[in-house]
Amino acid sequence: MLELVIDPSSLVLATGVHPGLIATLKTFSPPGSRTLICTPSYNGFYGDLRASKTIAEDSMMTVVNGRYEIDFDDFERKAARCNAYLLCNPQNPTGNVWTEEELLRMGEICLKHKTVILADEIHCDFVMKGQTYTPFASLPDRDIVNNSLTFKAASKTFSLAAMKAAWFFSTNEDFLNRVKENHRADLTSLGMVANRAALTEGEDWFDQALEYIDGNQDFVASYINENIPLITHRKAEGTYLAWLDVSKVIDIVGAKETAAQRGRISTDPVTPEMVMQEWFGQNARVDLNAGSSYGTGGAGHMRMNIATSRKLLKIALDNIAEALDRLPRV
Repeated sequence: MLELVIDPSSLVLATGVHPGLIATLKTFSPPGSRTLICTPSYNGFYGDLRASKTIAEDSMMTVVNGRYEIDFDDFERKAARCNAYLLCNPQNPTGNVWTEEELLRMGEICLKHKTVILADEIHCDFVMKGQTYTPFASLPDRDIVNNSLTFKAASKTFSLAAMKAAWFFSTNEDFLNRVKENHRADLTSLGMVANRAALTEGEDWFDQALEYIDGNQDFVASYINENIPLITHRKAEGTYLAWLDVSKVIDIVGAKETAAQRGRISTDPVTPEMVMQEWFGQNARVDLNAGSSYGTGGAGHMRMNIATSRKLLKIALDNIAEALDRLPRV
């Protein structure tokens, strides 16, 4: 992990990362304008776009040797018509920890087209062994960094989401002053005390937690590879999430046909992944997130949160394996 020194005067407290992102989108993206997202990406971003009355411009990533990579030709075509780019680093749900080279290329394209980068780095502490987290604000090109704002919180690291506290910062004073016009932080004393305690006294605890979660990531990858041939999975580089390819299962259980049938009588879209969410709940007693909610490229996938005890994680995977073993082989 690279050290990043932040000027305290450039840091703005927020109720959460979402309020900060919404205020920034309202600042740089007029209603009806487009916001670039590399997908599949965090589904909460789409709520931020609805709140700011902007439109998602999905740039679907490609999978190369099991790792998601940005299609930079498509990225640039779409960046050219977008006011802002929502960057997730590390990336939820795919688990990518973006390299300096990748971040610089994103930054160069966005600077060229005057697309402001909103870097959501809330998962930055969850980086697995052998990987390096590069803060966007640490990039060596100052012009690229000045075209960005970074959003962070302790809510993932220390499970403090209910405390409603986050922060954002930028080296671009003009950007910050403009965002402040659209931003208001509703903070609580409890949230401030809890965050201070976590950030000043929680390092030893988190070091142990991170090692345990890295072990969970290894356990999930090994278990699926050895016991669940119908699911494809690659260990995440970061986050406490597992991105599961369940496309074979979708075909076997007829989830596409079920989704189409339900869609004919539903006022809301029904996807095969939504059908699979229900299927895993009923047959394995495990609640997974539907991949279709993560934008273009999420089809055929489910997201699993693995930030739990190894014992509980094994029970969940055992249940999934047993449920899939009962399916007919095709």
